Amino acid sequence: MSTLQFSPCKIVRHSLLLAALGAGLWPFMARAGEAVTAAGSAVSATSFSGEPLAADDVSWLFPPPRTVQDLDNGIAIADLTAPDPKNPSIRNPIWPAAAFAKFIENADATRIANAGIQVELPSDAHDIKAWRVAGLRIDPGAPGVSSEIVGQFGQSPQLRFILQPVSVLPGGRVQVHDVAAHVIYSFLAAPPKPLDGCPLGLAQPDTEAFHRLALDFASLRDELANGRFSGKKVVTAGRLLGVHPGLADSQTAKPLRDALVAVLERNLTGQRLTAMALMGLNKNAPEPWVFQAMALQAGVFVSAPGPALDGAQFAEALGVLPSTRVSPTPAPNNLNPITCKFGGAVPVPQRRGLATTALFKLGDSKLTNPAKIAAVKETVDLIADPTRSHFFNTDCVSCHTDTRRTLDLLSGASIPGVDPAVLPKEKWNVRNFGWFPSFLRKTLEATATRRAASETGAVVNFINSKGLAKP
Repeated sequence: MSTLQFSPCKIVRHSLLLAALGAGLWPFMARAGEAVTAAGSAVSATSFSGEPLAADDVSWLFPPPRTVQDLDNGIAIADLTAPDPKNPSIRNPIWPAAAFAKFIENADATRIANAGIQVELPSDAHDIKAWRVAGLRIDPGAPGVSSEIVGQFGQSPQLRFILQPVSVLPGGRVQVHDVAAHVIYSFLAAPPKPLDGCPLGLAQPDTEAFHRLALDFASLRDELANGRFSGKKVVTAGRLLGVHPGLADSQTAKPLRDALVAVLERNLTGQRLTAMALMGLNKNAPEPWVFQAMALQAGVFVSAPGPALDGAQFAEALGVLPSTRVSPTPAPNNLNPITCKFGGAVPVPQRRGLATTALFKLGDSKLTNPAKIAAVKETVDLIADPTRSHFFNTDCVSCHTDTRRTLDLLSGASIPGVDPAVLPKEKWNVRNFGWFPSFLRKTLEATATRRAASETGAVVNFINSKGLAKP
């Protein structure tokens, strides 16, 4: 893939749903698929323009809220519900209470003992009502849609939320915390197909269910462009990835938000929840940031070892004071051919890969040494390429810092596919797609990165080429 193409941060890149399937999730997924199939889609085929989807049509970045009134134009994950599979007259939260409780329990237990790092969530984050949707993305396949990745892992269509806790303060103000949850819902049609040497097998996509989801998002795009929301026409085509224009406009924000809620509740159920991940801090501390993935095991979400660590380590941390450090040192495998093996199945001496850990040793000044410049370009181009780097061969810190390292070290650097207004403006911003509250500059900023744009571009290209957003 050319480095000038852009394609959505699998936002996770957290495709641990595959491990969840291998741990016996399938019976729940089958029932979820039946419920969604029965519900169908309320979108009429006549409402579609047939135009190809654009970046903002699949990756929705919400404006960061600054007042209580702004929250009306956003979405609290606690407010999203779906009919009970056994009794449709009852509605259940799509983030079930048991799953949320395990998320909090795992988050508060996340630590990197040999580095003295412990996660402690803000007190308000223990209430599910505080978690707001900062961004979301639809994706036809994780951990990637290239033929090489699909050949090794299969295809797992998903919808992923990036959630951040928001506290309501006196005087109508709000506080966005530099903490995030990645919550992933999958559309699968059958148990994974066994494949020799691949512990997870090949994921089997529910193409029809994802097709309905893509149609619904295409309909939102068309209705927004046709002025169906408050009479104002807003076009998403031809834009760089940034804050969704319909959500940024004061006239269209609330009706578009309401229509999006209807689409989400029509397509998602708690039974589709397959993976979660955390980016947390020690309470009231600006750093270090800690990344931890969670997968289903025997029906319960548990913390999972980092696939690009040494096979035994679970969490990865990044700190910038007094000097930048990554703990533990990652062991990526993104220079070897794509393989379904990961973690402890690939001994560290056999791995070949690049991570941004090495780039932090170069400081923060613009480089002039040609060899160092070339090394930076090789690393960031590899990490931003979703056909070569994915959740199972690349560490979380790298995917959250490649853009800022590029801007810090390379003179005249530009980030393809991203609206300059949402690029991270300081090295303390490790948001990939979401909201960053800067304690240095006292600002609150929406953020997107090259990795988010490159994955979005891959998703857009795949959906459009396969006609998945057409009736």
